[in-house]
This record gives sequence, C-alpha cells and structure tokens, in this order.
Amino acid sequence: MTDPYDAGASAGLPPVDAVDGPARIAELRAAVDRLDQRIVELLAVRTRVVRELTVHKSDEAAVRSPDRVRQVLDRVRELADRHGMPPEVAVATYRALIEELTRMQLEMLAARRAAPAPTDRR
Repeated sequence: MTDPYDAGASAGLPPVDAVDGPARIAELRAAVDRLDQRIVELLAVRTRVVRELTVHKSDEAAVRSPDRVRQVLDRVRELADRHGMPPEVAVATYRALIEELTRMQLEMLAARRAAPAPTDRR
C-alpha cells in the first residue's frame, strides 16, 4: 500500500494503521509538531534570503514587485496542487508571508535611507 501522506514517511509520520483513537491523535500531533519545526526552519532560511535580497533593492517598487508576487503565488498554487494540498490554503499562507516580508523589506529600505551616508576617510 502506498503512503497516503506521500512524503510522510520521510517527514516522520507514523504509519496510517499504527493505532487509533487517542493514541493516534497523539502520534499525529507529534508529527505535526515535527513538521512545524521543519517548516519554521525553512521559513527562517527564506527570510534570511529575502533580507539579503533587500540589500540589492533601491526603492519601494522593487520591494513590492507585483509581477514577482504573482509569479510566486502561481508557482505555489501549482506546487500545492501537485502535492495534494488545497491550493487556496497554500496561496493564503504565502500571501500572509509575502505581506509580512514586504513590510520587513520596506522597514529595511526606510532604515537604510535614514542612515547617514558613510564618510570617505582617506
């Protein structure tokens, strides 16, 4: 029988027919906790990449980049569908992520603009 969770075994999910009732709930909650750990680790890496990317952006239009946002959301929708996840859940999650990271980037851009220009000390 194939794993109904697809990559679940590699994610440490317990076998589907291992136990039932309260014990199964406990197993699945532990699996969700392990997955959350991995998801947050990956989101932290993504955030670091976005911070570095922001260093190379010079204005609000480059930060907001609506064409890139559409591209990311379209890709997320496709990935979710391919992996059996409701696309609307993935897209809503990424919309929230993009909104918060855009806010962070705008704050970084504003701080960079407000900082005094480095002086040339020769």
